[in-house]
Amino acid sequence: MLSSCSDSKDEALNFDLTGIWQDGEQIILIQNSTMINPFWDSYGFFFYSIKNDTLIIEDSDLQSVGKIDFFDLNNLHLIAINQDNDTLKFKRVSKGNPKKFNSLIFEAGIDEGRLPVFRMEIDESGRVTYEGELYSEMIGKHEIQLDTLSINQLHQLFEIIEIWDYPEKELLPLPGTGEMNLTIRYPEGDVVEIKNGLFEGKYFILQKIFKRFESLLLKKKAHNITLDPAGVSE
Repeated sequence: MLSSCSDSKDEALNFDLTGIWQDGEQIILIQNSTMINPFWDSYGFFFYSIKNDTLIIEDSDLQSVGKIDFFDLNNLHLIAINQDNDTLKFKRVSKGNPKKFNSLIFEAGIDEGRLPVFRMEIDESGRVTYEGELYSEMIGKHEIQLDTLSINQLHQLFEIIEIWDYPEKELLPLPGTGEMNLTIRYPEGDVVEIKNGLFEGKYFILQKIFKRFESLLLKKKAHNITLDPAGVSE
């Protein structure tokens, strides 16, 4: 929402960015305190803040700052500062009654970029079992309850990118990029199984989310976030 305070000289802006946004093949997920970086191909979720109309993302590796040039319920225009001032024009996207998986398993192998090596399973209730093996901040086995918003965003995301149409045989990763396996099981026996897949184009969002999924888990755990009624999707 965008609103103003009449008793102040300065216009007070409130931007409710929570949701899934798309600009062509680029997709970002935004929650009430964390988001996927829209300006760079950084993996994982980052804390963000908004000062006036400036979006600041706490990505330690890169300067991630943008100006919110326009915002309404379904449109978000960001000017990427220090990136030729390119304007990203996102639209809020959602799917009614998305398919809900029974379980999801993601496995990440050794990557030349020293990304986390781990195995993770998420069940239908949002219970996450995470087993970090190497380069991870969560070495060993951990169990965390995912909040309602996050689990519903995953259900929505798989519908938006049509994960069951993934052209498995055509998308093979480059040597040294690390093996990524994704298995999603749905009711009535439907299974999506991607072995050592390459997530590019509209599927790249899966790589940005899952290769550092621990970044979301650590933030949820630190703030004891396990339930968010506002995140319930239609």
